Amino acid sequence: MPSFDSRIISDYVVVDLETTGLSPENDKIIEIAAVKVINDTVTDTFSTLVDPHRHINSYITEITGIDDSMVKNAPDISKAMPKFRDFLGDMSVLGHNVIRFDLRFLQAVSDIEVFCVDTLDVANHMHTGSCGKSLGALCARFGVINDNAHRALSDCLATHGVYQKLKEHYRNNGAYFNMAVSCSRKAYQENIRAKCRYGTHLTAEKNAKGELLLCAEGLPVGTVSGSRQAEFEDNAQLIRDITVSKLTENDNGKMLLGAEVKLGI
Repeated sequence: MPSFDSRIISDYVVVDLETTGLSPENDKIIEIAAVKVINDTVTDTFSTLVDPHRHINSYITEITGIDDSMVKNAPDISKAMPKFRDFLGDMSVLGHNVIRFDLRFLQAVSDIEVFCVDTLDVANHMHTGSCGKSLGALCARFGVINDNAHRALSDCLATHGVYQKLKEHYRNNGAYFNMAVSCSRKAYQENIRAKCRYGTHLTAEKNAKGELLLCAEGLPVGTVSGSRQAEFEDNAQLIRDITVSKLTENDNGKMLLGAEVKLGI
């Protein structure tokens, strides 16, 4: 897993699609837009409607404003994709939920392989208040105007604006990720009850098994392994603090422990 810093870039192409539905296997692209950003500044844009050669249902039209008459004379995907690929070149792609949505649709119609930064993933690593993490919620949180939501070019420009705000937030406040801690051993349970409170500072080191061992005031309180240990190790140079973020007791009387790892520049 790459470090969080790999998600902080200044040169990229923002990509957004509108489609006939949510399934890359069964639905079709009806609009492609892209915004080229160099040194954090918009330098060029690309936008085209796409003829899906099928009816666009009323639900999609209500969301996007795109109907059958608008795509009737638009290029089909075989003609739109080469122009989009030329615009993209070899630049990184940025988008909101781009990895799980837009990229999957693009890969259904092409052999595109590209490094992606997902602003949803970036936002999920930051404390942005009580707002949700949808593009609309983040626009509202950061005061970014989206003049024509759910049209691809407007969403691209809004995503760029949100990303710039997220980068500023990271510089000022850092980022974080959470780790579930394996702590069922009797010694861990005793140490948790004695030493851990919400916000307690923790330290981390590897134990004899190579697992990440968390300690509170020098006493072991649990281990972390698997993908979260890998994320911890990949971000080792960015880690600023580790604190208790979850402390509850289950129905069997066992303490459950979660840790928050704070990252910063």
